[in-house]
Amino acid sequence: MVELQQVGDILGVTTLVGCLVAQVPQILAIIKSKNVDGISFNGFSIEIFSLTIQVLYFVAQEYSILSYSDIAILLIQDYVIVILLIIYGKEPLGLREYGNVFGYLIAVASVIIGTVSKDMIVMVMQGVVLLNIVSKLTFVSSILATKDTSAMEPAAWIIFVYSNAVRVFLGYALLGDMTIVSQHAINGFFNLAITCLIFKYKSGKKEEEKKKE
Repeated sequence: MVELQQVGDILGVTTLVGCLVAQVPQILAIIKSKNVDGISFNGFSIEIFSLTIQVLYFVAQEYSILSYSDIAILLIQDYVIVILLIIYGKEPLGLREYGNVFGYLIAVASVIIGTVSKDMIVMVMQGVVLLNIVSKLTFVSSILATKDTSAMEPAAWIIFVYSNAVRVFLGYALLGDMTIVSQHAINGFFNLAITCLIFKYKSGKKEEEKKKE
């Protein structure tokens, strides 16, 4: 068991290192190009909800910081990306987008002031799987609609797939928490699908322009 724990710690560190730089290329690419085509604001908004619940769940269950530090780092990076989407988005935010932001702020405020108990966080965590599916389907539908992923960095999504695989192992072998296992297994499947779509449509608009010529 000690050896398994050591393996888990090593894998946890690798995911932490990967997540430290996961979204950095994406963030830099957006800042450089001022292009956010194919990047779903609603997808990232829902993902932020999901990551926040996950961090709160790990804290409530008193798991080690190493077991969720990568998730917390991804959450911070997603904050940055959402801000960039607001700044560089071609269309202003609608009521749905503002509703997502407002709902998130209310939820976080409720946790801070103590109106949300540990049991409530654990209960809400059961619905994170569904939340993740909605988030990933939003990304997929956005990509299929635009057929352009030129603003999306595949390296980040490859890291996400690896991180999900590690979390499935850690959740099952070390924590014995099937909620975490199921969540990351489903997340990993969709992240892999999104990665494939990113490569498929990476030069989508350029190919269309060539065909027209």
